[in-house]
Amino acid sequence: MNVNRVNELVATMKSFGKEKYKKNDLLTEMLALQQEIVGLAFNGYHDSTANLKIWDVERHLEYLNQDCGNVADEELQKFKYGSKTLCNLIKAEISGNRGEAKAFRTLQFIHSKNKILKNVELMDGNFRTELDAVVITPGAITIIEVKNTAKNIFIDENGDYFRTGEFLKWDCNIAEKMSLKEELLRKVLATDGIEDIRIRSIVVFTDNKIEVQNKYSKIRTCFVSQLAYIIDEFKNKKPYLDEEMEKIENTIRIAESKESYLFNFDVAQYKLDFATVMAILEEASVKEEEVNYEEEEAFRVDTKNMVWDGLKNFFRSKYIGYAGSAVATAAFALISTVAVSTIGKGVLR
Repeated sequence: MNVNRVNELVATMKSFGKEKYKKNDLLTEMLALQQEIVGLAFNGYHDSTANLKIWDVERHLEYLNQDCGNVADEELQKFKYGSKTLCNLIKAEISGNRGEAKAFRTLQFIHSKNKILKNVELMDGNFRTELDAVVITPGAITIIEVKNTAKNIFIDENGDYFRTGEFLKWDCNIAEKMSLKEELLRKVLATDGIEDIRIRSIVVFTDNKIEVQNKYSKIRTCFVSQLAYIIDEFKNKKPYLDEEMEKIENTIRIAESKESYLFNFDVAQYKLDFATVMAILEEASVKEEEVNYEEEEAFRVDTKNMVWDGLKNFFRSKYIGYAGSAVATAAFALISTVAVSTIGKGVLR
């Protein structure tokens, strides 16, 4: 394997050039990395790479590896393993953004006075969380968790969150997740003297075709079409005044985490895995071309010798002697032209 070529390929990929990132930057960087991988893999093989994705690269490299005698099986598996993780991260980010956009649009139908904060990141020591939305109304402070899934959902009595189908697939403990969000929000407000507050949590699903069974009483679930009406239903014996709502909003905004953080995916290793596969396949392809060229040259030499031996035998034959010099000359010119053309084009192969 050509180590210099590996380093050269890695150096051409400029995405994720920083050590830490804010959440809003991650999708842009992941898509940039995907396009870099696509561009390098299909260099000269495809007219347009704009719509190609990581899985197209996987198939392309699998074909190349087969053509080269499976010389990069192990390296290709490592790259595919990383690709699966990256694709899932991209898919989750895109799906989450679409779901949030759908939920956010419904918040405009809240009739109560309200203040809406979106994608609030809070941090307390090693604990970090994102609140998809916080809605402040006179009746309550509502934490909204958006789920954009096409799978049926079951939440048990302990708050464990499952995707259902042929089998139950555990996703997380939604009770613990929402409890952390509420705890950090209460701490933020308490630092500004805002205590004895009423916080409600809603897990909202954007696809109303799915079935949701919720056995955990402390968290409310609903579909996106119901969200605004449920928020309007929340009442408080002592409703928040306008200035209190404004203070709550400002306190949360000031407390929002502005720090960047490490991306939970080893991008450097993924780039190295891809570059390694490419370098091995490129090297194997060059060797195969060299072997093919040598075989073709050997074939042409053998063909040339065979043709000229045939010509010599032809002119030594008694039939040419009977035909006369003019016919022999014409026959020689014709056969020579055909022989040279045949050898040059390799059609006898």
